[in-house]
Amino acid sequence: DMAVLKILGKKQDESELASKIYLFQGLPKQDKMELIVQKAVELGVYQVIPVATKRAVVKLDAKKAGKKTERYQAIALAAAKQSGRGVIPEVTAPVTWKEALAMAKKLDMNMIPYEEAEGVAYSKEVFASIKGKKSLGIFIGPEGGFAGEEVEAATDMGAKMVTLGHRILRTETAGMAVMSIIMFELEEDR
Repeated sequence: DMAVLKILGKKQDESELASKIYLFQGLPKQDKMELIVQKAVELGVYQVIPVATKRAVVKLDAKKAGKKTERYQAIALAAAKQSGRGVIPEVTAPVTWKEALAMAKKLDMNMIPYEEAEGVAYSKEVFASIKGKKSLGIFIGPEGGFAGEEVEAATDMGAKMVTLGHRILRTETAGMAVMSIIMFELEEDR
């Protein structure tokens, strides 16, 4: 009726990144969010926060948002298992832009890839500076991109505006590009 165990040792989970990555994702159309959640979890995201931005076409009522969030969480669970993660990243209910900024303010560092950002060299420096940060927020716009005032509010809050190169990426690609760069910067030999 009972089992007696003795802990012989503890092992650090080596599948997790040194920093907790929070992906603030502008709500995309159709089922793109499912792909975004799946790939972000595989790449090491800690939490995915869907964000209702000014140019987001998708408008979710509370009932739809609840069902979608449950679906996204199931996708996160499956992706975490497949990629050998030590934690199951949380996918939150959608938040407003103002709520997202308030959440991000508590993080060690935030960045916002933006098509009008200049300076690949500066962006490389920003990405190189993430080592040692315990928490990092990434803001990705919806299909229509961020409104100028949203970018301004994010940079006023302290987010670093970065470029991902000379191409404009789709919303489902931009987050994965950033996560790949961050994963590479944070990975260490075992």
